[in-house]
Amino acid sequence: MSKKEKIIEVAKQLFRTKGYHDTAIQDILEHSRVSKGTFYNYFSTKSQLILNIIQKVDAKVEEQQNLLLIEGNPYDKQIFYSQLRVKHSLYSTEKISELYNISLGENDEALQKYMTENHYKELNWLAKRLIEVYGNEIEESAMDLSTHFIGGLGYQFRYSDQMKLNLNSSDILDYNILRLEKNIEITKQSNQILFPYKSPSSVENQEMSTNKIQKLLKKAINDYEFPDEEKEIISFILDETQNSYVRWGVCEGAIRQLKILSSSKSNNEQLFNEVFNIIYKQKNK
Repeated sequence: MSKKEKIIEVAKQLFRTKGYHDTAIQDILEHSRVSKGTFYNYFSTKSQLILNIIQKVDAKVEEQQNLLLIEGNPYDKQIFYSQLRVKHSLYSTEKISELYNISLGENDEALQKYMTENHYKELNWLAKRLIEVYGNEIEESAMDLSTHFIGGLGYQFRYSDQMKLNLNSSDILDYNILRLEKNIEITKQSNQILFPYKSPSSVENQEMSTNKIQKLLKKAINDYEFPDEEKEIISFILDETQNSYVRWGVCEGAIRQLKILSSSKSNNEQLFNEVFNIIYKQKNK
């Protein structure tokens, strides 16, 4: 075992027994039998230790989840459930949940950056897996389902710890998996969506589409003189397509109105038809 690994293992043990805040760096030095210089060669603060510990466990989680996919059918619900259990099994074994909660309050830029990025990575991973397992029917609601599941699960684990209920983490997870199934059925019957899911490819396609619309409409404004009403509609579409969440249905109504108003001007007909086709395709994806 390298000196770095020794420091990490000792720190993990001390965090479990003494608690993170009651463990001083000097405690870690004494138990790992390394010098202060050696410690600071690897870690500048205790926060950096937390970051390293969580990163290693998360890498192990990802590795085991990927192994399950290699060995089984990715569309099988039981494989998916096993993937969900991997993280909570490893977090429980490694006693990571408490460190995870502590990390949220640490004033360390690298740690906070990792936690934020990892949070979104987990949400997107779950949304993507939900679509794969339960079908494209739930695609738009996948992020709603993902945030509901992960958020509820996190608060239940924290509540269990705070109240010292000593509930089995697998029981809490199984309870939430059952609720997830029910939630999916409810979602299929509802048109309400809070956070429309955007797959990486759809985000890329949307960016290409909005760039093309911006280019076409800005060229039109530079090349032609438009009446105030038409100018207002063009400006509206340009503003709307600069948003991260584009209301394509609203844009379709606007471009239809623009086509009607400018129908007598053959110069712009082809351009507006091209913009309409881009918007129509995005709206109906």
